[in-house]
Order: sequence, then structure tokens, then C-alpha cells
Amino acid sequence: MKMLAFRASWSAAILVAAVFVLSSACEKTIYETDPRLFNDAYHGNIVGKVVQNGSGARVIVSQEVDIDSTGIDSTDGAFRIENLPVGNYDLHITAENYRIYTLSNVRVEGAGTTYIGEIDLSTVPDLVAAHYPADQAEIVYNNRFSELTISVMFTRPMDRESVEAAFSTEPATEGIFYWGLYTEAPSWLYFRNPYDESKNFDPGATISTYSKITSFAYRIAQKDSYVDTTYRVTLATSAHDTAGNALRFPLEFSFRTIQSSTSINGIQTSPFHGDVGVDLLATNGIQVIFPRNMDQASTEKAITMAPAMDKIFIWPQRNQLTIYTGGPLLADTTYVIRIDSTAKDLDGTPMGKPFTFSFSTAPVQVRATSPRNGELYVDPKQTITLWFNTYMVKSSIETAFSISPAVRGTFAWGTAGSGRDKTAITFRPGEALRPNTKYTVTLSTAAQDLFGSPLREPYVFAFVTRPE
Repeated sequence: MKMLAFRASWSAAILVAAVFVLSSACEKTIYETDPRLFNDAYHGNIVGKVVQNGSGARVIVSQEVDIDSTGIDSTDGAFRIENLPVGNYDLHITAENYRIYTLSNVRVEGAGTTYIGEIDLSTVPDLVAAHYPADQAEIVYNNRFSELTISVMFTRPMDRESVEAAFSTEPATEGIFYWGLYTEAPSWLYFRNPYDESKNFDPGATISTYSKITSFAYRIAQKDSYVDTTYRVTLATSAHDTAGNALRFPLEFSFRTIQSSTSINGIQTSPFHGDVGVDLLATNGIQVIFPRNMDQASTEKAITMAPAMDKIFIWPQRNQLTIYTGGPLLADTTYVIRIDSTAKDLDGTPMGKPFTFSFSTAPVQVRATSPRNGELYVDPKQTITLWFNTYMVKSSIETAFSISPAVRGTFAWGTAGSGRDKTAITFRPGEALRPNTKYTVTLSTAAQDLFGSPLREPYVFAFVTRPE
């Protein structure tokens, strides 16, 4: 009996030990795969990731005072603060040469993990709220009657003397500081009052004692305002607010001036390359917009067009060319326009490679009629008008026109009461149409435009006159 009891106790001990080992192993595995289950109902975790994994950032959680802190993983920027009592926390992330990141009221739940996501630290110093231009922005500047403007908005009133001394540009420029002004555009020389309220600016402060100014606009002298130039702006750490708090690190950004609001590398056209069904009466002509201001003589000489047509060149702006062919475009035709690489900008720099674009025009078409196709209750005394998408030869319309039942009449340009519209032609019946009768109008392919292009196929429409 004693032997049996000993064996039973020994077996029980082994079972308890096995359960303990298994339990410990399971607990470790669960914790490693799901840290939310490691804490009790009164504690939780905060995890996240900093995009700048090489910044050496420090993550601090606080409630009035600092509670805990940790560094980030240098490989992926991840961080984790564990075993925090349930509650709300303020989170701060600090790193040298980066703005302090703050997230308030981060809630930590019992036995839970709060993920705050990926944090992209800002390179704008803490005292700076905004600046114009944005870093690496492209500013359209091609007008000889304007100056470039750089603006900075601060989070606190600034010591003006220290800010002006700390401010610099590369290339070096001369300019004027307008305190209390924040503007986001080059300024026009003809409107020199910077504080004109109609110009939609943010004053940043009420100008009285100049002691609470939180913004400035620096206008670069016209002699230092260049086209196709990269400007680098620096506000050094010697700049400080009126309480003596200095920038923790410099404000640094750059922007580039370009000559055109279109792509800096591409030529834009209208019609676009590959367009089909282009309007024959393109009232804007064929437009070409260059990324640079062009030399007109070399550019016009470099342009060829197929099919060959007379060309009139008009330059609404120094980088914008309109090609006018002397009238409507040819119907149902593919145009190919080529600009040879010899075209030069105003600095004498050749384009370097040719540029070609093409488009196809619409066929000769009837755009509309009066009466409309299928219209009922038409006045028997009404005239019949056809509108075309181009200028037509009147005699060809007279030949191509027929109406059933037959009606005698005359033809005239334009609409009833107006003969100025050369895309419309009106048939005036010599007598009133029969009441309550269906009339069918046919225009055959004998109808031609000014260049001899005919309708592709006969155009037919019908209407019914009203009863007496």
C-alpha cells in the first residue's frame, strides 16, 4: 500500500510539473505573438512606428509628468511602451533636427494594445507654423512686372531683428521684410501697397506696437528675381521669439521658378495629340504652349504642317503660340504639326529634339435643323434651316436639297431675320406648307464645304405640320 501511495504522489508531481512547464511555454508563445494578452485588465501597451528610423527619436508618454520613454528601432523605426496603467496619455516624439511630435489623449485599455500608426516627423522647426513657397515647390515666374515673395508664419510672436538677421537665401538676394503679412504669390510692381485688404492676405497680427507679429513676407528685389532658378531659403537658429526661445534647428527649404504653368519638360497642345473629330471651326486655332519663353522667329521657322496650308502665327504670350490656317480646317483630315529641334528660347537655347503632334478633324456634318427631326405641330409658314459644322458652298446646298411633298422656294444664308451666320442656310417656301402633313427633307452628298469636301452620306429628317 505504501508503494502504491508513493507511486501515486510521484505521478501527481510529474503531472503538475508537466502542466507548469507547458503552461509557461504557452504563456511565452502567446506573449510573443500577441502582446495584448500579456497585460492584466489594468494595464496595456502603446506601439507605433517612426518613418525616420535613423533619427534616433525618443518616445515619451506623460500625464502631467513623464511616465515612461523608449527609443525607436533603428532598422524599422518601431517602438513599444508596455505595461502602462489604464488611462489617457500624452505622447511626445523628439529627435534632433525634427519638429517635436505631440499626440494628446492616447487611450490605453486594459489587456490591450493601442497602435498609433506611422509617424512622419516634420523638418519644420517648432516655432514655424507654415512657409511659402512649400519645400521643392515650382513657382511660375515669367512676368517682368513682378517680384518673388517668400513668407513665413510663426506659432509665437517673434523678435523681428533676430529673424531678419537669421534669414538668408541662396543665391543671395536683396529684399524688404513686410511684417504682419503672409502672402502666397509673386507680387505685382503696379500694386505696391502690401497691406491692401483686397489682395486676400493673412496679416498675422493687428499692427500697433509691433510686439506681437507672427508673420512676414520677404519680397525679393526684381533685379534678384530670376527665371529657371532654384532658391534655397534658410532661417538660422539665432532667430527667436519675443520671450527668447530660439529655433531648435534651422528652417531650410527650396523652391524653383519656372517660365510656364504647364509641365516644365513638356509642350502642351490644343487640340491634344491623337484627338479625333476636332471641330472644323476651331475658334482658338491650333495652340502650342511651351515650357519656356520662345524666340518667335526661330520657332516659326521650325514649324511645318501636313497637309501644307497657309499659316498665320500669333503669340498671346511669350511661351504660347496660336497657329491660324486662314479659315476652317479641312474636313475628315489628319493634321501633323512638327516643330524642329532648331526652335530656340529667348536665351538662345535650342529645343534639342523635335516635337510632333497630330489630330484628325470631323467630317462635314449637319449639326442641327429647324424644324427638328420628328417635330410635330410645325407652323405651315415656318422656314426650314440647316446648321453645318463648317462653311458651305451655297450653290451645292441648293442642288443637294429636296423636300417631299415638293415645295418651291428660295435659299438664303443664315437664319430667318439674320443672314450673318455663314454656317446656316435657310429654305423659304414660296407658299404655306400643307396643314397636318408629314414633310421629309433630304440633303444629298452633293452638299460641299468651301474646300469641296462633301457630306459622307445623305442627311434626312422629317416633321409634321399642325392641323388647321
